[in-house]
Amino acid sequence: MNCKECNNEGYTLKPDYQHDVMMRVQCLDCMAHEVMKASLSMDMAKVLINTNPSRMAKLLSDTLIGLIDQDDSPDFDRLHALVATKNKESLISLLQVMA
Repeated sequence: MNCKECNNEGYTLKPDYQHDVMMRVQCLDCMAHEVMKASLSMDMAKVLINTNPSRMAKLLSDTLIGLIDQDDSPDFDRLHALVATKNKESLISLLQVMA
């Protein structure tokens, strides 16, 4: 989302005339957007909770490979190494970073 209020900074500057300073106030549009994303994520998790684990694993694999492929210089060797060592935690961390 490109916020018109704060330019994606998360805060806007508002004058505080009582103290004669500019106050950083959290952007309400960005806050509402974050709440909406969290709510949608929870609702989606409730729907997908009973999904077949192998189907979910395939979906996550395809998503991660697609995200890596979008980079200017995709590093598939790192992904091959993680898969070869069966390092689940690193694969999940990589997915979190890429998303």
